[in-house]
Amino acid sequence: MKQNIILTLVMLSFILSCQKQEVKEEKTTELNKKNWHLDSLNEKALQHLDTSRRDHQLFKQDIENYEKFGDYYKSLPLNKSPFPVAVYDYAVSGFPFVIQKDSTIFKGIKIGEYIDPESDVITEKLTLFILTNDINSVETYLVESRNFPYLTAEGDFKVSNNSYDWVFSASPDGFSVLLVNMKLFDLRFGETIIIYPQIDKTFLYDQIKDSPNNYKNFEDYKKVIINNNKVQKQLLSENNIK
Repeated sequence: MKQNIILTLVMLSFILSCQKQEVKEEKTTELNKKNWHLDSLNEKALQHLDTSRRDHQLFKQDIENYEKFGDYYKSLPLNKSPFPVAVYDYAVSGFPFVIQKDSTIFKGIKIGEYIDPESDVITEKLTLFILTNDINSVETYLVESRNFPYLTAEGDFKVSNNSYDWVFSASPDGFSVLLVNMKLFDLRFGETIIIYPQIDKTFLYDQIKDSPNNYKNFEDYKKVIINNNKVQKQLLSENNIK
C-alpha cells in the first residue's frame, strides 16, 4: 500500500498525470477534427520531421520533466525519453480501477481520448483487466499524447509470482494493438482484454467485443464483463493465481 501512495504522489507532479481519476491533458493549437487516412497520416509524420513545425516549448518541458522523473520513466516497459514533435492539440485519459467480488480481485486500466481537448466526453479505446487476487498489488501506467494522432500507453501489473508489462497503440484509422508480455491482441476483434495469471507463471486470456462506450456508466460495463460466461468459467479454475 505504501508503494501505491508514493507512486500516486509522484505522478501528481507529472504533466502526464496518472491520478486515479480520469485526467485531461491540455495541448496547443491544432484541432483534432481531421478525417484521418493514409495521406493525412503521412502529412502529420512529415510535420514531426520538420524542425520549423516543432513545439520547442513542449520539448523543453519534457526535458525538464525527464530530469526530475527519469527514474520513473526508465522503470516503465518502454523508457519515455524526451523527443520533439510538431505542434498538436490532443487530450488523453487513463483510469485505473479495482473490481472485488468475494475472494476474486481484478485490477485494470481503461485508456481513451477526449473527442476534443475542450470536451469532457471520452472515447475509450482499451480496457485491460488483470486477475491479481491481491488488493495491494502494484500497478503503474502512463498515457502518452506525444505521438498524436496515435494514442499510446504503457504500464505494468505486479502479481504474486510474476509481472505483466503492457504496451498499447491506437491509430486514428481504426487499427489498434495491445502487447502483454509479448502476446499481441488485435483490438479490432475486441477492446476488452482479460488476463488470468496462472500458478505456473503462464497466463490465459479472454478478448471480448465490448467497451465502456456501449454503456451509460462504467459500473454497468464492469458487471457485464465479470458476469460474462467465459469469465465466470475461467474463474472456477484451480490453476488461477491465488
